[in-house]
Amino acid sequence: MHLSLPKTFLLLLAVTACSRPATTEESEGSTSKDAYGEETVTTEKAKLVRAIEVASGTASNVLEATANVESLDIVDVMPEKTEPVVELFVEEGDDVKAGQLLAKLRNSQSQLAVNEALVRVSEAQISLGQAQREYNRDSRLVNAKGGASVLSQRDLETRMQTLETSKTTLQAAEFALDTAELGLKQCDIVSPINGTVTLRDISMGDMASPGARAFQVIDLSAPRVMMNRPQRELRSLRVGQKLSATSDALPGVVINGEIERISPAINLETGTVKVTAKLNPSAQLPNGILVRIYLILDSHANATMLDKRALVNEGEHSYAFVIRDEHAFKVEVFQGFTNELSVEIDERTAINKGELVVIVGADRLKDGDLVSVVTE
Repeated sequence: MHLSLPKTFLLLLAVTACSRPATTEESEGSTSKDAYGEETVTTEKAKLVRAIEVASGTASNVLEATANVESLDIVDVMPEKTEPVVELFVEEGDDVKAGQLLAKLRNSQSQLAVNEALVRVSEAQISLGQAQREYNRDSRLVNAKGGASVLSQRDLETRMQTLETSKTTLQAAEFALDTAELGLKQCDIVSPINGTVTLRDISMGDMASPGARAFQVIDLSAPRVMMNRPQRELRSLRVGQKLSATSDALPGVVINGEIERISPAINLETGTVKVTAKLNPSAQLPNGILVRIYLILDSHANATMLDKRALVNEGEHSYAFVIRDEHAFKVEVFQGFTNELSVEIDERTAINKGELVVIVGADRLKDGDLVSVVTE
């Protein structure tokens, strides 16, 4: 018996279909009829994805800004006399106290002036003592009872005038001494505040002169940052609000602080308000260092937090693939506060805490796809 060619081909095809082993990638299938009316099985391959669990955490609305650290006490120390520098006692970086001697100018002429003033005071004191004794003597003679005096009242008045002149002379001599001592004191350059010497602009032998800076002293114990913020943020800012700061120059260091004051006036040209914050560093900060400020304006505790890697952005909308019963379902995400790694999702988002969301492989998925999950 001979079979025709078409029937033979169909018979071989049927035997091959029945004998083909199922592969491990075929996890699900559906039936359909081919062109000859035979039922065939179509398998669906699971797509490999990486997923992470949706967690809970604190979501914060953080304001970020950059500013330079500044001190409110920056003093340029200037000489008060034109004299050469004969001694230096501090260098840049030295900590100093208020009144501490920084440098000494030549003071020989000032010392001579003080010595001369001391002599003048001594002479005036002697003259005053003599005038006082003479007045007292003549006063007793004029006012003596029981006899005529050789001195008249006019003579006594003359003695009084001499006494007053001697007092005035002594006062003038004392004022001259004070002036001479001040001139001597001005030969010493001292720090007016507690702080750190950040600049030294004079050297040994230099001719110091009034108006030319000799040192700069900065109080680094209470650093501040000044920020000019848009006036629309005023309702979110308040004195005492906590903040943190970091700097590329100090890797790994987090500096805590708080808002110290908010200017009551708005800059009409820029529409901004000046905000001053006080920093509390564990170590001394260089004046002028650039820092990035993180200010928490608002926070939501126990919020549902979605890893940012799970977001799929399409135009103005965001989506995520949530895994349920080994399938990935596309869900629109409604965002709240965000941080560097995650985003808060509100109650409108159909994703619950503890569910798995796709973070790698979402670009190959369609809604309802079968997936094989690797978690991290």
